[in-house]
Amino acid sequence: MKPNSELSEFHRFLGEKLNHSDTLISPEEALDEWRAEHSIEEEEQSDLEAIQEALADFDAGDRGVPIEEFDREFRIKHGLPPRK
Repeated sequence: MKPNSELSEFHRFLGEKLNHSDTLISPEEALDEWRAEHSIEEEEQSDLEAIQEALADFDAGDRGVPIEEFDREFRIKHGLPPRK
């Protein structure tokens, strides 16, 4: 979600909270509720940023770790048997 769109959605969320809630909540509590309801979007944004960073690294010449090396280290780290 784009920042302006997210801000508009947050504004709508706050309006609904203020108009339809019988209990008072603090700004921090409202933000916590918003974040709890929108955590997937935040994770997706984080994933997108990680992918963009990896693509930038690739464009800059970084080819990462060979799959054989990754597989070997992953198996050691997680106590898995070596690949045959």
